[in-house]
Amino acid sequence: MDFNEFREKWNSEWALTEEGALRAFLIGVIEYLKNPDEGGRMVALTLPDHYINDDGSPGRDAFLEYFARNDGNAAKSYLGGTPENGYRYDYGHPIRILEQSDLGESESKIFIQSGGKDLPSPVHLRKNADGIWKLFNVSSLATGVRKTANRDF
Repeated sequence: MDFNEFREKWNSEWALTEEGALRAFLIGVIEYLKNPDEGGRMVALTLPDHYINDDGSPGRDAFLEYFARNDGNAAKSYLGGTPENGYRYDYGHPIRILEQSDLGESESKIFIQSGGKDLPSPVHLRKNADGIWKLFNVSSLATGVRKTANRDF
């Protein structure tokens, strides 16, 4: 996915829901691993301003260096990737939200299931004044996943 297509989806649908913002972040991470400049711009759209460096790139709070470990399998695991399928992912794959806690009308915490972890991962989101959902505390998403069942993928 290129940045223009990503930005169009972000502006028209993804930014308007917690699940959409999460999907956009995960897609941005996967694209970042292919092309750090373009993928970094994608990830930056999903984060609050204080997570962004002066040059517009995502800062250390995006945990991109952790996502890069193990070929990005942690990010891929929320979009259909499993150890059994070699972490093959699909950007349209349903995200498994197990629990959602609304912390007011502009803040929520969701727990999502990874295809490579036993326990769900929490993600904290806040809606800004423009009605756009942004991700906070994404570190749990970047934690390790099980290794692939077959190294031939």
